[in-house]
Amino acid sequence: MREALLTNLKGFSPLQLQQTIDEGIASQEETILVGLGVLFEEYYNSLDSSTKQQFLEKLSSLL
Repeated sequence: MREALLTNLKGFSPLQLQQTIDEGIASQEETILVGLGVLFEEYYNSLDSSTKQQFLEKLSSLL
């Protein structure tokens, strides 16, 4: 599923990606959470340690 999702989104513009994410969230389907989790993992793994710490602090403040 992970590879299929990344393949399907490959080449999306920022606007297309935003629309896909917004539509997924608006649908409130739990299966969308899996796809968002894949994107979250890709983003998180791409961060350097300093940016990752800032991201985690921001995320923590939302909880």
